[in-house]
Amino acid sequence: MLNQGNDAPGWRIPGAASGSSMVRWGLGDFLLAWFVGVIGATVAVVPFAIGPFANGNGTIPVTGLVASLLGQSAATLAFLEFISRRKGRGSLINDFGLVLHARDALWILVGLGTSLGLGLALLPISRLAGSGSGQEVVKEFQRSQGAVRVLLAIGVVVVAPVMEELVYRGLLLRSLLRRTTPACAIFVSGTIFGLAHVVLDPGAYTALPALVAVGVISAVLAVRSGQLSRSIFFHAGFNLLTTIQIFAVVTRGHGL
Repeated sequence: MLNQGNDAPGWRIPGAASGSSMVRWGLGDFLLAWFVGVIGATVAVVPFAIGPFANGNGTIPVTGLVASLLGQSAATLAFLEFISRRKGRGSLINDFGLVLHARDALWILVGLGTSLGLGLALLPISRLAGSGSGQEVVKEFQRSQGAVRVLLAIGVVVVAPVMEELVYRGLLLRSLLRRTTPACAIFVSGTIFGLAHVVLDPGAYTALPALVAVGVISAVLAVRSGQLSRSIFFHAGFNLLTTIQIFAVVTRGHGL
């Protein structure tokens, strides 16, 4: 059951409503969901790494990155659906708050503004780190072209925000909220969100402060609303700015 002391003015604690005693998923399931996602991504990328679609130079083509993202998302979604039915209330809405409201689309603009502000604040760190740093997905985006670039953009702006909010603000954050205070749950889940990105992509280390900040802000939105709608749109807006910037750079590079 939820810790009654966690309920504070302005916070809507997920799971506080009737039926919360039915929920048996927790932190262990978050670790499993993360691991299942990694397995799904690995299986999906094999044909592009050592299989028939490999490019032969030891690197994974951009199409492999798209396949990896889709494989990770499909595996994670299937696992979340499984634990919702086995250990929860049988619904991604009721268990993890997966809803989207059109009125919350304005949070895309907040995400854009946050991305711009954090990018400017971390610019000195990025310059000190040099050109070798940066998230791998950004580098692959710059190397992509045509339909693959469009698919990658959809993955970064649509698929990734939905799946990451489900895992980190739906499963992880709600598991923490049943065990500790909202402030602690928000900080811990946001920090884990940032660190997880660096673990999977070490080149993203310069963006760690921004990633943690996004995780914390998204967690605040999720706790205050009791749903994932605002945090998904916010997350999508944050990712959208980077996507727009890369498209602009590539377009200028091609003289279009």
